[in-house]
Amino acid sequence: MKPQIGPNKMNSKYYVLVYLFTFCYCDKYHPEYESYKIKHKHDHDNREKREAGVVEDKDFWMINGAMELEEALKLEKNTGLAKNIILVIGDGMSLSTVAAARILKGQQKKEDGPSSNLSWEKFPNFGLSKTYNLDAMVPDSAATAFAIMSGVKTNFYTVGYDKSVVRGDAMASQNATRVPTVLQWAQNAGMKTGIVTTTRITHATPAAAYAATAYRDWECDTVSPKDAPDTFKDIARQLVEDAPGRNVDVILGGGREAFTTVQQVPETDANDTFMCLRNDKRDLIQFWKDTNDKGVFVDKVDDLKKVDVNEVDKLFGLFSMDHIPYLDQHNQYKHAPRLVDMVDKAVDFLENDNKKGYFLLIEGGRIDHGHHAGTAVRSLTETLEMDIALESVLRKVDLKETLVIVTADHSHTMSLGGYPGRTSDVLGVVHSETTNWIMKGLDGHTFPILSYANGPGFMRLKVKEGSEDKDWKAIVRSDVLPHGQSAAPTFLQPSAIPLDSETHGGDDVGIWAAGPMGHLFHKTHEQSYIGHVMSYAGCIGPQADPVRCMRLRR
Repeated sequence: MKPQIGPNKMNSKYYVLVYLFTFCYCDKYHPEYESYKIKHKHDHDNREKREAGVVEDKDFWMINGAMELEEALKLEKNTGLAKNIILVIGDGMSLSTVAAARILKGQQKKEDGPSSNLSWEKFPNFGLSKTYNLDAMVPDSAATAFAIMSGVKTNFYTVGYDKSVVRGDAMASQNATRVPTVLQWAQNAGMKTGIVTTTRITHATPAAAYAATAYRDWECDTVSPKDAPDTFKDIARQLVEDAPGRNVDVILGGGREAFTTVQQVPETDANDTFMCLRNDKRDLIQFWKDTNDKGVFVDKVDDLKKVDVNEVDKLFGLFSMDHIPYLDQHNQYKHAPRLVDMVDKAVDFLENDNKKGYFLLIEGGRIDHGHHAGTAVRSLTETLEMDIALESVLRKVDLKETLVIVTADHSHTMSLGGYPGRTSDVLGVVHSETTNWIMKGLDGHTFPILSYANGPGFMRLKVKEGSEDKDWKAIVRSDVLPHGQSAAPTFLQPSAIPLDSETHGGDDVGIWAAGPMGHLFHKTHEQSYIGHVMSYAGCIGPQADPVRCMRLRR
């Protein structure tokens, strides 16, 4: 007598296939699955473009689920060499930011918001990242970006070293353990490298790729410690003077001030909050030009677009004294490029004569700044700018040989709340258009769908004049967003705790991947694991497997 094979012993894939076959051909609601699939191909292949006329009944969702399952069953692992690696970091791009941006994207296209997708959400591989620093539950951008690019977690506000670094101690950092990043690994393998950011090029995330510092704010000599050793270099100097920064092939972003002397800008700008003009008389832009004969420096978007990638060996662009302006400010700053402008040029540059591959870091850095300011609309707009840039990247690269990773360094405290209807404007107040219902607080006022746990929004609250109330009823929520109005880019979303700057969050962030070895992202990972995947996939750095890499020689 043959032993019985229980469910726990059978191949799970077999069960799924049997179910799918039974569902497709035997279910009384779906006797003609293939014809239904053809008839409704537009509805299901373009779920983010769902039209109002589509009936989302039982049939719709059963077919929707079956098709998504079928797609998953057909996935194949790409175990080849990642000749090219593109790391995209949405600074502060929490999962709630992704969800809200997804909704906004659909609504801007006059389509269904909640069922829309950002470009990276279509990637076949996904995981979560634990973002804590070695000494902090809620992290900062420098240490998290460094963990992503080096494979080693470190202390809050530092880059370039392991846990032996003492934050803010320039002298002690001389004895700290240096740790190389994917930028160095790639250059050692003969790959070209690039950095593109909407922040200052010396800011936390880009600096984590090339610099080593015990304090991320030491971007120029003006703000560097006075008791620093003779060997100390600020972050801007490290970029143009030291490896791996000086060897980066394409650098595009903001932050020209840290490379410019006080003598070159004699008049003080009242709006300058960076305050990083150099006092050491080092013109670092001229230094870069002098050491890169065939390199081109640009500071205007029109000049960037005119660059012929066939004619230059290196490209350096700094388009603002501080950060690249928010998208809604671009009319005031005609010379500033959009993220997609910089990314397009960088990819074209790196793909040109691409023999040994390349590593490219792309940062949507002002997502984070919008959140800190309590201006969620700006954060979501900058997230959609990153989405547009990535869509352009995906049109230019071959995913058979290019590993593309999209992630965030940390989260923020923004949330989507209330009970808004599905078609409610995500930038508006909580209401339902189908039932004409408007949700109000106990004070009788509407409130936005988007809000923060802390930040400057709290400070818009006032106390009623002459009120005899001694509790919350004495509070007046001033400048309440009215029903039917979308929040403007500078609108301050409400917050629960008063702070000048909203804080980061400590919750996990997403990791989306496509291309060679993207399937290695599959669960909740340590953030530093991302660096190890890039190393293994590209046969560079500490995880380059000798046997595998001999077979997959670039």
